[in-house]
Amino acid sequence: MEINDFINTIGYDGNSAIVDKARLSKNSNKDIDKLLESGAFRAAAAYAVYTESDEDLQKVADEYNKLSNSNYKKEQIKRLFGVSKVEVKRKLVW
Repeated sequence: MEINDFINTIGYDGNSAIVDKARLSKNSNKDIDKLLESGAFRAAAAYAVYTESDEDLQKVADEYNKLSNSNYKKEQIKRLFGVSKVEVKRKLVW
């Protein structure tokens, strides 16, 4: 799955990823900093997971903590936003 599809996936149906069409057009081709600037924290977390970047996970944690007055660690971000890498055979864009 390509990064733009992954960061805009809202769920799974069997072996298919369900990609949010509106989010796809809004968030496509943005880097982690632009996603965070726009408040797209879940997409930013997915970006960090897709790129396997601990530094980006830390950025998400820092920005989210600042906004929400929380104290999440980078290791908790995947669970907080429900993001993990899974293998899919196809995508459905809705």
